[in-house]
Amino acid sequence: MAGFSETEQRHFESAHLELGTTISATLRLGPGGRVVIPADMREAMGLKQGDALIAKLSGGELSMVTLMGTVRQLHALVKDRSPAAVSLVDEFIRDKRAEAAKDCEE
Repeated sequence: MAGFSETEQRHFESAHLELGTTISATLRLGPGGRVVIPADMREAMGLKQGDALIAKLSGGELSMVTLMGTVRQLHALVKDRSPAAVSLVDEFIRDKRAEAAKDCEE
């Protein structure tokens, strides 16, 4: 891997790309502010040329996540806020039917 020290190359070669594994590297800012994401990181994220990433700057840290990663985060957020046994769709349909029945009575 061009541009990486032998230690960094060994780190990437021995890295386990399992969920929860941390991979780190020192990157250099190139012309036009470009940063190359190392191949092992792209592979671990399932990235291919042309894929979209969401970038977030918070507290001086830049993070990137795939669109599917963002969807998974949103699903987890919603899941934590609704009881496991409750179907939000079923609740919505029940509420709409109750409103319709009420309208018919009036």
